[in-house]
Amino acid sequence: MKNLFKKTKLPAQIGQYKDNFLQPAEFIARNGKSVYISEDFHRMISRIVFILGDGKITISDYMYNVLKQHFHDFGEDIKTLHIEKQKPIL
Repeated sequence: MKNLFKKTKLPAQIGQYKDNFLQPAEFIARNGKSVYISEDFHRMISRIVFILGDGKITISDYMYNVLKQHFHDFGEDIKTLHIEKQKPIL
């Protein structure tokens, strides 16, 4: 898969990535729900977790952290879109 968003990162940004995503989550996978992802995404996520996570995180930890950041960054936009969808047509 070609990376269309490749940018040069500053060391501080790399540290922020590690702090945000490569940390164990206070989440127990067996208490959650299953989700299906593409084989390509699974392979990439597995490599990120295995190599960059130093054996300290699981795929579930990583996904939890990514989604937590996504909802933090886009929560207000999601709420706005949801409200717009709830408006009556007529």
